[in-house]
Amino acid sequence: MKKSDIGVIAVIYAVAAFFYVQTNNLPEEAQTYPRCLIYAILGLNTLYLILNIAKLSRQGLVNDLPDIFSGFLKKQFFFVLFTGFLYVAAMFYVGFYLSTIIYLSGVMLVLHIPKLHILIAVVALSVVIYFVFTRFLKVPLPAGELFN
Repeated sequence: MKKSDIGVIAVIYAVAAFFYVQTNNLPEEAQTYPRCLIYAILGLNTLYLILNIAKLSRQGLVNDLPDIFSGFLKKQFFFVLFTGFLYVAAMFYVGFYLSTIIYLSGVMLVLHIPKLHILIAVVALSVVIYFVFTRFLKVPLPAGELFN
């Protein structure tokens, strides 16, 4: 078992718990799908934990922390992190769809993704999110203060 696995497992449990609590704010009919995903994440994370405990008994604890960030791209990481915060703020003002299109397009342009791939990804994600979440699952997505 690697030391980095301990942090990953803990973070995934924390994120799943956070999202589980947040699903209580959704309408009753919109809680089913997110909770199924959360249960799946918890199940897979628990399986990963069990496999790592078995590996720990065979190999011991390996300190991989000095090597794990050897190829870390600070500028890309902090750019995506900063724009992620802007994206969440923009959702409040301009709504989910417009802010998502702007965020995805902007980040992928900066990361030098080919423009055709950006177009395909943005259109495909927008269509899938609209039909799956808005139409089928009836998950309320932020409309934005400017458009209300």
